[in-house]
Amino acid sequence: MLVDRALVERLEHVEAVTTAHLVDALVATGSRDPVPVAVPLAGGVLVLTGPARYVNRAVGSTLGPLSADDLALVVDRSAAAGVPAAVQLSSWAPEATTAALREAGFAPVWCRSVLAVPLTSGPVTVGAPPGDALRAGAPPGDAVPGDAAREDGVTAGAPPADRVEVVAVGDDPGLAAAAADVMVAEALADGGDRSTSDEFMAADRVCRGTTQLLALLDGRPVGCGSLTVVEDEGTTTGWLGAAATVPSARRRGVQTALVRHRLRLAAVAGCDVVGVTASVGSTSARVLQRCGAVLVEDQWVVQRG
Repeated sequence: MLVDRALVERLEHVEAVTTAHLVDALVATGSRDPVPVAVPLAGGVLVLTGPARYVNRAVGSTLGPLSADDLALVVDRSAAAGVPAAVQLSSWAPEATTAALREAGFAPVWCRSVLAVPLTSGPVTVGAPPGDALRAGAPPGDAVPGDAAREDGVTAGAPPADRVEVVAVGDDPGLAAAAADVMVAEALADGGDRSTSDEFMAADRVCRGTTQLLALLDGRPVGCGSLTVVEDEGTTTGWLGAAATVPSARRRGVQTALVRHRLRLAAVAGCDVVGVTASVGSTSARVLQRCGAVLVEDQWVVQRG
């Protein structure tokens, strides 16, 4: 696998597609006040799901130029939705795009990494973004900390990942409720709320191309995660999402088992690459790297003050 601009473009596009699919699923499962929307923007999408919901920003839109009209659209539509104007800025973005956002009053709020797992044999060759692009630790303007994801590492004495059972949620209401309980346990631990978490999980379960999974440890639901498969422009790409572990089961190999299981499903589905995001330097990033993931880019969420 070659980590180059073509791979960055592919993963940015797949993330935009999966996020637009999530918007469709939110609408289909009854999300209102406001109704979530995905508006085409500069090759990606401006996703506005509304206050207190998880995604309100432009996704996959910064690998080329952003015009004054593009930025005005972000600002105006975000204001109408009652959320701050925000853009997800790739570390491979051209300097002109970074400068346009800065001049329009956008500043960095948080950062995460995009990683990829190659599912075909062969060496991994890492290229480099343009010299004027953002790098980890060098945001445009004031530095900000990464968000605090808390995925599971493995401690000494923890059960091996192959002792964690992973099952597909499917249409089973009991498994769906268990997965929702897992997600809300982590959401509440991080200051979230049940209604937003449950709304997201209901949509994720029926999202196009998505398989939602539940991890069991000694028969007890302890983790969840999903795989979305996107077939587009002659490629088949996997995208991992909706990962959570109940606080009492962290560092038991739960997410390692979920990642490995989803990678196997992706390979069966014909994917040659799987993309995923993680907080910079987090335990979840280390879990993913142990499962074969390599860093592709960093993404700064920049917000207009």
